[in-house]
Amino acid sequence: MVRRLSFLLCSLLLATALPVNADSCTLRVAVAASFRPALEQVLPAFERGNTCPVQLSSGSSGVLYQQIVHRAPFDLFLSADRERPERLEKQGGVLGDSRRTYALGLLALWHPKSESEPEGLLQHWPDKIVLADPNLAPFGSAARQALESLGLWEKKQTQLAWAHNAGQAYLMLDSGNVQLGFVAASQMRAAGRENFWLLPQHWYHPIEQQLVIPIQSRQPEKAQALADYLRSPEVQAQLRDLGYGVLPAQRAGRGR
Repeated sequence: MVRRLSFLLCSLLLATALPVNADSCTLRVAVAASFRPALEQVLPAFERGNTCPVQLSSGSSGVLYQQIVHRAPFDLFLSADRERPERLEKQGGVLGDSRRTYALGLLALWHPKSESEPEGLLQHWPDKIVLADPNLAPFGSAARQALESLGLWEKKQTQLAWAHNAGQAYLMLDSGNVQLGFVAASQMRAAGRENFWLLPQHWYHPIEQQLVIPIQSRQPEKAQALADYLRSPEVQAQLRDLGYGVLPAQRAGRGR
């Protein structure tokens, strides 16, 4: 009996000495494909101060939104727009007052090192033009708005090659299968590329990227810590260097 009790006591002490199963405290983040490269650059400093690992799942904001609606176990949602976080908030699918803007996306045009200005290049380009699906990806929607502002949306329909998200659009261009297309400026900066035009912001609606903590989050406190970290002055300065705009003036109230 004494031996059994001693064994149980040793087992208990050993269990408390071992690290907690990493999976039980993993912070699961759903991140828009366009923001993943920047997030991977600023994340190490956050992870150094936290014992639990961060697990990223990326895709178009529309697809990630649908997964969260169906209760996918994400702790934080970093959308590339404000539309999906607003929808989740109205549906009661987020925690408290968690919706905040964390970045301002900028639309870029990948070009084959052309000297032509963006408008003229788009007007006269004879081949395929890649863009993310406007119905799923905010950068695709912004690309459509840019083409509409130039009167080219209908004219270029047969030339458009749609990608699932901004990440896939970048890969299609990087492969050389398509030589002209719309991407996030941050993707180009993260890759150290210079063959792009930063498009005029009046060509498209502001790409205000927002985050929320889904109601099914298992790590709401850690999710909030990451949300605060991304909005900190230090990280915002890094994001501007990585191809993001200056956040709108912080105003009181939800979703600001």
